[in-house]
Amino acid sequence: MIRPLGIDIGSSSIKLIELQEKKGKLEILKCAINPVSGEDIKTSLKDLLALSKPSARRVNVSLSGPSVIVRYIEMPPMKKEELRSAIKFEGGKYIPFDINEAILDCAILDKSPSGNANRILLVAARKDRVKACIEIFKEAGLDIANIDVDTVAVLNAFQRLGLGAKQENIYAMINIGARFSNMNIAAGAYPYFTRDLLWGGLDITTRIKESLGLNPGEAEALKRNPGERNAEVAAVLMPTLEKFISEIRMSFDYFETQFGKN
Repeated sequence: MIRPLGIDIGSSSIKLIELQEKKGKLEILKCAINPVSGEDIKTSLKDLLALSKPSARRVNVSLSGPSVIVRYIEMPPMKKEELRSAIKFEGGKYIPFDINEAILDCAILDKSPSGNANRILLVAARKDRVKACIEIFKEAGLDIANIDVDTVAVLNAFQRLGLGAKQENIYAMINIGARFSNMNIAAGAYPYFTRDLLWGGLDITTRIKESLGLNPGEAEALKRNPGERNAEVAAVLMPTLEKFISEIRMSFDYFETQFGKN
């Protein structure tokens, strides 16, 4: 069975994958990547589709960045339908933009540490961002099957591969993009902590460019393939990598303090 396409529109490139499910296993049918030319995402997407020639016309996509918010909250035990109604009134406490300009979704995770409430995954996205996303794919002749957020999509893929089966294990998943990175910390199948980081691959490119006096294209090429200059590149990258590692360690410390897990 051919599944919907997976398409990730990043700030530097668009990635596509088409999977087929056979006997409970996933096979890759198509996989392609195309750079984003300036702000012309629509043209880059159409070029990617022409290059890869996928069979499916339905697509799963994900959103990220400041227009998308993921929160973990606690709510009294209630039915799923009641929860969705309650979130419409309570959600405004947890998102930094007008709730009337947002699309909300939620899912019950597990019991809170006290056992008196449910832990809820709350996701909010600005309506204008969702509308713009739908228009981009519509113009490319694609129908959207599902809109997710990057952090949840990474966690779903992790679980689909059976990597989070042991509930007693703690897992950290870090997704590094061009401008933003995000991380999940999960205990088995249940996510506990999500954080977006204003750091990405372009920070590495910029550091190489400024330190070695290169133009952006040369710096990007050297980042991807340092070759004989590997030691030199590693030395100039150490400060920006240490900054990123420090942010990750801070997140680990917060998680351990907040939830008593390590």
